[in-house]
Amino acid sequence: MELNSGDSIWELMLVQRPSDTHLSQSSTPGGRSPLARNDDNALETHAVLFDGNKAAMGLVTAGLVLGVAAVKAAPHVKSGLMSLKSKLSRRAEQTADAEVPIPLTVVAEVEPEQPDTPRLRAV
Repeated sequence: MELNSGDSIWELMLVQRPSDTHLSQSSTPGGRSPLARNDDNALETHAVLFDGNKAAMGLVTAGLVLGVAAVKAAPHVKSGLMSLKSKLSRRAEQTADAEVPIPLTVVAEVEPEQPDTPRLRAV
């Protein structure tokens, strides 16, 4: 994509440069030069420029594919999450029911009273 504005042409470009370098400052404010420099600001190499339109179209296409996939998957994900929530709440109810103590009635066992048995006297 080129934009012609008077005496300048604006073009979208994709830049490749070594990872330990940065682009030079341009004399134009806010601009960069295609010269790749190291941290000491010494010239390392020239950056390689690629057509940015193809890269931009690739990114837009990937974004659209991901968006469509998310829209298609959303009902299934929601259904799965609702099912999981239901299972967890049922399990919590079962656990809560198991933890509720059952009231017990304590009955004391008492031996029946024995009537005094007559004692035998020795003669």
